[in-house]
Amino acid sequence: MPTYLAEDMVGQDPTEICYPHLLLCMGVTVLMTDGTLIGGHFTTPTTEAGVAAEMVRQINAHPAGMYQLYCAGNFPVHLITHKGQDVPEKAQLLGFHGDAYSFDTSSIKPKDGTFVAVQSNGSNHNCSIFYKRDEKARVVYQKGSTPNVKKISSSGKVSAAPQFGAVGLTGTIHKLHQADFLHQLKHYAIP
Repeated sequence: MPTYLAEDMVGQDPTEICYPHLLLCMGVTVLMTDGTLIGGHFTTPTTEAGVAAEMVRQINAHPAGMYQLYCAGNFPVHLITHKGQDVPEKAQLLGFHGDAYSFDTSSIKPKDGTFVAVQSNGSNHNCSIFYKRDEKARVVYQKGSTPNVKKISSSGKVSAAPQFGAVGLTGTIHKLHQADFLHQLKHYAIP
């Protein structure tokens, strides 16, 4: 089962990380060289440093190195309205160097956020990015406890995730769309 990361949560999964309700947020996922995913759900500038610090802690504790970086969210809302950091700045927070990709969900014109799933295709392969407008996805969110996921407060305190966050789906989301590397994903070469 994939790992679901709500606002200001950090976690990892061997195959898939899902970001429910990316509204003003950015889902940031690092693909490790062994195919594992480590992700953070960044919201506002008040929690960015804490979320990044927990991601760095998990990255440094992982035996494999970083391979690629994936960022997804409504960029005009996250960057302009809520003053969040862009892809190169997020990479700098994580100490990431290499190929990074972004998916700007504003292109699909969501009414109330976007559901994004980042799937690992194994080591040394690009991830697959799937998405759906959140208003069409949230009807099947399953609530429950989220094991091994950390929640970061605005003061930077790290704690276990709340007991009743989105942890899966009660049914299939009709036709998740796959982001196209040629047309929808922007590439960055992070020095």
